[in-house]
Amino acid sequence: MRFADAVVPAEWASETLLHAPFRGVGSPPAPLTWAQQVTWRADARYGSNHRFLSLRRVVPVSTRAGADPDRAVRALGALVGRHASLRTRVRVVDGEPRQQEAAAGHLPVLVVPGVDDGAAAARAAADRLADVAFDHAAEWPVRAAVVTVDDRVRQVVLVFSHSTVDAHAAEVVLRDLRLLLLRGRLDTPPGPQSADVARLQHTADARRSARTVAYWLREFDRLPAAPLPDGGPGLTPRLRRGVLVSSAVDVASRMIAARHRVSTSAVLLAGVGVLAATRSGREVCGAFPMAHNRFPAGYANAVANLGQIGFCVLDLTGRPAFAEVLSRVWQASLNGLRHAYYDPAALRAAFAASGRDYDSAFLPHYYFNDVRLPVGGPAAAPEATRGELRAAAARSAFSWTPGLSRSSWHLLTHVVDAPGGVGLTLSADTRHVALDTVEVFLRELEELLVEAAFAEVPWPSPAPAAPPPTPPSAVLPSAAGEDLAYAEFTGGRDATGPLTWGQRAMWRAVEVFESPRHSVLNLRRTLAVSRRADVDVARAVRAVAALVRRHESLRTRVRSVDGELYQSATGAGRLPVLVHPVASAAADPDGRAAASALAARLGDPRFDHAAEWPVRAAVVTVDDRVRQVVLVFSHSTVDFHAAETVLRDLRMLVLRGSVATLAGPQSLDVAEREGDGERRRGDRAVAYWTRHFPDLTVGLFDPVGPGLTPRYRRGSLVSPAVRHAARLVAARHGVSNATVLLAATAAVLAADGGDVCGVFTMVNNRFQPEYDGAVSKLNQIGLCRIDLADRPAFAELLTRARTASLDAYRHAYYDPRELERAFAARGLDYHTALAPFCYLNDIRLPHDAGVDPAGCDEATLRAAAERSAFRWVEELEAFSWRCRLQVVDAPGAVELSVTVDTRYLPPQRAEAFLRAVEALLVEAAFRDVPWPWSPPAGLPGECPG
Repeated sequence: MRFADAVVPAEWASETLLHAPFRGVGSPPAPLTWAQQVTWRADARYGSNHRFLSLRRVVPVSTRAGADPDRAVRALGALVGRHASLRTRVRVVDGEPRQQEAAAGHLPVLVVPGVDDGAAAARAAADRLADVAFDHAAEWPVRAAVVTVDDRVRQVVLVFSHSTVDAHAAEVVLRDLRLLLLRGRLDTPPGPQSADVARLQHTADARRSARTVAYWLREFDRLPAAPLPDGGPGLTPRLRRGVLVSSAVDVASRMIAARHRVSTSAVLLAGVGVLAATRSGREVCGAFPMAHNRFPAGYANAVANLGQIGFCVLDLTGRPAFAEVLSRVWQASLNGLRHAYYDPAALRAAFAASGRDYDSAFLPHYYFNDVRLPVGGPAAAPEATRGELRAAAARSAFSWTPGLSRSSWHLLTHVVDAPGGVGLTLSADTRHVALDTVEVFLRELEELLVEAAFAEVPWPSPAPAAPPPTPPSAVLPSAAGEDLAYAEFTGGRDATGPLTWGQRAMWRAVEVFESPRHSVLNLRRTLAVSRRADVDVARAVRAVAALVRRHESLRTRVRSVDGELYQSATGAGRLPVLVHPVASAAADPDGRAAASALAARLGDPRFDHAAEWPVRAAVVTVDDRVRQVVLVFSHSTVDFHAAETVLRDLRMLVLRGSVATLAGPQSLDVAEREGDGERRRGDRAVAYWTRHFPDLTVGLFDPVGPGLTPRYRRGSLVSPAVRHAARLVAARHGVSNATVLLAATAAVLAADGGDVCGVFTMVNNRFQPEYDGAVSKLNQIGLCRIDLADRPAFAELLTRARTASLDAYRHAYYDPRELERAFAARGLDYHTALAPFCYLNDIRLPHDAGVDPAGCDEATLRAAAERSAFRWVEELEAFSWRCRLQVVDAPGAVELSVTVDTRYLPPQRAEAFLRAVEALLVEAAFRDVPWPWSPPAGLPGECPG
């Protein structure tokens, strides 16, 4: 192989750069070390994981050392010349990776200006150097930078490729660098280098590898088959990593280690093992500790990647006290560390020959890696009181760090040095471990060790259930005679997953447009219970408990980790149920008035989605019998269709105590499907939107006045005429009632011109297999594109509206993040681009009753229009649309509710818009209506078109 004299990353072209020349002894190509083979294979199969695996190291340089850049560069050149591993490249020869040492070359050194002691600049430089994957065929396996302050080097930054050196080797290199900076030379010879180790492993060490492989197979047979729990679809990236920095763990583990004459690593592994066994119920499990493999003669100062994973069986049968656990773990871990030096290809082949899938065999077990640096000989046990350690534990800090996309284990623990303590990182596969348990696990480990430092600790009890959420104040008893009951539920799973597409679309409305004091998005529902059913409070509460147990979505909360939203289902807990007795049975005999008041009371406050269940419940009693059940749902968890499904099930549970059918998909189930099988459908929907959105020409594009304060207003027209007219038009033309409202809305909007009308509609997305019974937030906005260039009559407009709505339904199931990205690629902000258009949300429930076309004559219908009542309902500070029209059921009528931006649609025109829709439907109920259609004289204001 020929080497370039120096490799300079392209992104450094405009930087201040120095070159550290080096010279050493070259060598012929050599195989990779066993540890290098593991890293190389993982990179080849899954891509580089360099941000996690690159080793960042910083060497401070004191002002007294007086090192100028030239001196630092000479030291770096001498360092690379001394250690052949740092001037080794890996290339593929005849299909196999081979490493070769270069005899001479130059190491590029980035010069970074800093302030103070340069530490902040050094950390930033280390992250920058580690952010790009190493090109092992062309680049040296170490990158370097110096941080200068006042023309003196204050920090030297090295970033190593972990495929060439391990953490122990990196410390050897840093020790040498410090001496070279101070003295300019080293008199001792270097330890073995990567190629030296590889040649030994492929010759003299082969028999040791064979013994280790036999040990792994023998011990692995001791592990019982234990499927992992179903923890939901998990998140992306799959493994999430929580970090607890704790001085209490540091001191407690050293106290325990000194008392029991074991290592602190064994203490921590014992704590992790016993807590994991307690949570899983598996008392025999596999532990896979990382071994540095420095015990063979001559390897103590080797500069190579020697670290490999060991394996041992933790047998904790009998649930012993912690002292006995520690003894067993100490012996088992020594066995594991003794058998961590092996040829990975031979181990993989042996597993395959025994019928095991090597890639998945370790997933149910635990990985443990203590990468703390040794500090010399045995240290005296620290002294601390229980109170001091508990105070230290109270100061421990938990945080999240970037996750991992893959791992061979479902639970991994890393232990690192941290200022004033240790850092414990727990990486959990969110398909099998609920994300909410990560911090809890680390805190319990800290508590266990603090207690074990002073007393004999028995086998820990199972983790206590999380305390139930504090009921919101609206649910707490406040009126005379009110009480609080609890619907206890068990038997579910603790699971984690992303939000559904529908939830993501809704969440922005929740965060941006919900009032901090009250909600307009909560879904209020009541279930009447007949007196003949003779339902007491206990029976009703049991029915609510069964309902929450049946529908996982109702016990799922939405939380955030590092700004990313996720949903977390809880398997057991309790839902508070407010019990409200009617004071006067004569005044409210069926409890309907009380239920209406309770629905408003429970539905007014916003949900705290991180802490609160997404449903609130109350029962109304009359003469000690339940007459109404009130449920208020968070619309970010269920949609209208799901709410009706839940009410249907509750009715069965109240009356019969059970539901014969299985529950439909829940939110986590839907999220899992969307992350896999529905991706192509979503991509087609995004393509449809980006193809048709630029064509739309009918909208509220220009303000017509200053607007009111508050800027947004909601008005309501309750119209018996719309109810009857829409049915007549639908029957006459063979279209749906919803299509009639869509066509009428488009006709009024486009009355004054525009060739392509865009109306955005809400689509329930229930056409997918199994989704009809899904309890989830599935509905999303669809785009109806209606061509009006040839000015069609209303009958033709109905046909076009039907086609447009079907197109919208087919293309309303998509990942909103992908749609936002597609809009952004075309220079559009999705969150504001839709605002000028009308959003039509027909949320009427389906009705089985048909219509007799002859049952309502024109005079009756026009008289009904005269009885329509308009009123202004609400003022809003913020809203995402300039015109939203909601169509809802009303007793004997249809309610048209319009929310408008008064800068674009003043109140008078907003009322005229609703009156025009009503008038058009009345007209179209009995005759063909040509284009242009204009409202009859006498309507207030003018239409928005």
